[in-house]
Amino acid sequence: MVYSRNVEGKLYTFGVSGRLYKSNVLLYDHQTESLWSQLKEMAIAGPLAGKRPEKLASDRTSWKAWKKEHPRTLILSTDTGHVRDYMVDPYEGYYRTLGIWFPVGKVRTDLSPKEMVLGIELSGKAKAYPISLLRKNPGVLRDKVGGKGIEIEISPDGEVAGVRDEQGQAIPSIFSYWFAWQAFHPETSVYKD
Repeated sequence: MVYSRNVEGKLYTFGVSGRLYKSNVLLYDHQTESLWSQLKEMAIAGPLAGKRPEKLASDRTSWKAWKKEHPRTLILSTDTGHVRDYMVDPYEGYYRTLGIWFPVGKVRTDLSPKEMVLGIELSGKAKAYPISLLRKNPGVLRDKVGGKGIEIEISPDGEVAGVRDEQGQAIPSIFSYWFAWQAFHPETSVYKD
């Protein structure tokens, strides 16, 4: 999910707090040190608690697809002057295990806890689309969330290429583990093929 830095007319800069809420990383703003939950979509502690940033539509893509569309793209160097191996993923072991490291409360059994989902919320209604199911059906999936028509474009190689409304406008969505999505959207429905 991508959010605007502009909250009620003021610009904020954000960083990773190193803290978790329901096993989901919390951000903080440098100006007030309020803590912001990505999946709750609001500040949950500090002077800005209760404030909600504007959600922005964004696309997630593979490097291969991006490079094909934007062949002159430059890549940020990992030569930063700091001693850190950016090729090592600190969460690699976590991806492979079935367990959840930190509690989130009761986890619904609709899907495996670590099933990756595409989460969409419209008009106060949430829906989870299992990525494994989307990958099996390249093309355009038409569905409804909160009574509004949506289209999810799946590329021939099984990647989500876009999430749009019926008029073709991009709408906000997020890739998440099922356990995290359902923890913040307990009434979510789940797309079934």
